[in-house]
Amino acid sequence: EKSNIGDSSLFGASGIFLENMILLWYNKVKEEVEYCAIKQHMKVLIVGCGLAGLAAALSLTSNDDDEVHITIVERRSDLESRGATFGLQINGQKALNEIAGVVGDGQSSAMLEKLKSAGLLIPSSKGYMLPWGSVRDVLLEEVKTREDKIKIHLGVSIDTVSEKDDGSYVATFKDDNLQIDADLIIGADGVHSHVRREILSLPKPTPSGAYVWRGSVDTNAGSNDKLKQMQEYPMGKIIKFGEGMNLAYFNFHPKVVGQTAWVITARANMLPDNVTIDCGTTTPIDLIKAYMDSADGNGDEELKENCELAMLVFGNTHQPSDLTWSSEMGVVDLNQIDIGWGGKGRITLIGDAAHAVRPASGLGGSLAFEDAALLARYIARSNTSSATSIEEQLRAFEKIRLPRCKSISNDQTIRAELSYKVGFGGVPSWDPAYEEWVQEGIDATPEPPVSEMDVLADLLSD
Repeated sequence: EKSNIGDSSLFGASGIFLENMILLWYNKVKEEVEYCAIKQHMKVLIVGCGLAGLAAALSLTSNDDDEVHITIVERRSDLESRGATFGLQINGQKALNEIAGVVGDGQSSAMLEKLKSAGLLIPSSKGYMLPWGSVRDVLLEEVKTREDKIKIHLGVSIDTVSEKDDGSYVATFKDDNLQIDADLIIGADGVHSHVRREILSLPKPTPSGAYVWRGSVDTNAGSNDKLKQMQEYPMGKIIKFGEGMNLAYFNFHPKVVGQTAWVITARANMLPDNVTIDCGTTTPIDLIKAYMDSADGNGDEELKENCELAMLVFGNTHQPSDLTWSSEMGVVDLNQIDIGWGGKGRITLIGDAAHAVRPASGLGGSLAFEDAALLARYIARSNTSSATSIEEQLRAFEKIRLPRCKSISNDQTIRAELSYKVGFGGVPSWDPAYEEWVQEGIDATPEPPVSEMDVLADLLSD
């Protein structure tokens, strides 16, 4: 309580000075007490239980001193494996170490070592290629060790978010009576993010005109020699069906015995006139058959053999639903100056929800890990100030991430488009300085040392 010590004739001017000092001290202690109350009960809602969401949960709970309680909500009712391959590049490895609480050169977390042992080393980049499900399982396993801090709700879709008087939120969910209070909301719900579109009212990702299907096959299935011969394939093999369709095989054998992942991408405006795409209906079998029936498909024996093998692979795919589960790849346009990253209040985005990129160099997942590691750094910085600084730190996080993710997104879009024009082998390597900047990860400067446009200038001018 405010004292009357300054009015005492006994103390005079000294009493007024003392009173002012007491008030300053009182306000400072009050601010710290209010913040500590939030810190000890900080409630974080993460929307999306994919790689970005799991990584963010781990990163925010890596410090035992922080009393952070996290709820992850996922619209799917199960955690079945989606996707085919995952590229864990050097920048992603560095971020994963920090997410696991291991900081410093020469050190490696147990989580990263598990992933390395499950993956195949990519000699050209020193990254690792893994089945997507293996990465998710390692992260999920670690999350389950922190059940006192991290809770997961499956089969719930976020509906509305309302801001309360103190700046925190209450979230409601479709077809569910669940309500969740949160001091911070993280949208990690992928390229078609509900948080991005409906909560933050941001534009949808820009359609790329390129469609993708992903799956895997057991090359030991049955007694087919052609499938078994795929075990001798290199780590990655790409087969072109004309100018607009690429089929890639990623051979995990013998690391994962018999497993080969397949990914087929098709550029709609580069396909023959008789080839059409209807997401959810058109299958890779339909695409390749239509292509082979076209004039463009009347090719040589090698093309016919590639077609026969593709039909065999698709006929033995692990999950038949993968043949109809397709999507048009979208890219979040980070070049819109008036939108930027798009966060607001104590709501932010990470991973594909923030910066979905074309999968030219396998950088999307590693960028998501960077987001998770760096976001935790900025949230930790708010510990030295009042609760309102959480919002300030979110905007600072977004400001430093934007130029890096924008440059890499532009680079990946250009490379993906050029791959249809000149083939993957014809797309030039990164400039050494740009490659070093990418690999440096979250400690790199926000802006690249050389423009991605300059690196590819010659091909772009053709």
